[in-house]
Amino acid sequence: MSMKNQRGFSMLEVLISMLVIMIGVLGIAGMQMLAVNNTENARYEGQAAILASSLAAEMQANPGYWTTVATAGVTGTTVTGGATVATCNGATCSPAELAYYDLYNLGAAMSGAATLAASGVAAGATYNGTALPNGAAAISCTAATVTTPTICTIKLTWNETNTAISNKTGTESGVLATGTVQQHDYQTLVSIQP
Repeated sequence: MSMKNQRGFSMLEVLISMLVIMIGVLGIAGMQMLAVNNTENARYEGQAAILASSLAAEMQANPGYWTTVATAGVTGTTVTGGATVATCNGATCSPAELAYYDLYNLGAAMSGAATLAASGVAAGATYNGTALPNGAAAISCTAATVTTPTICTIKLTWNETNTAISNKTGTESGVLATGTVQQHDYQTLVSIQP
């Protein structure tokens, strides 16, 4: 082949290799987006497990209330079930007041507005590190008998927005195709001895 017939051949090779590289980069960007989405989901799952375990320990420490109650719930810092009390820090509380206080703190932690009053932290300081988007908790307990403990189910729910793989065109299918909001939940059981 003469040089005249090979004109532009190197340019064509460069364009084709750039096309192949761009397709690869777009694939890597999609994988990165899914990895970030899955990391966020795992973070919420971990936070839900920690919050549920914390509430379970508080329930086991307060059998005077939890062996006699059937249900309780938390949405944000709104508590259903139990007496209301401002604080049990440094105060004597009844079992119902302590249960309300524990549930209130769970709601505050889920919404990311927990107030710290620990030593070394200024009273009234807020901690926004733990949050479940639109978090809610439902607790249901079975009655204890002389021979069986009270079994309570703690269920935490929250909403997550999935990252979309591509812009919505109307032909997508699956939860990751459109960036939809999904409700997730975490559930655990607690055994409380009377």
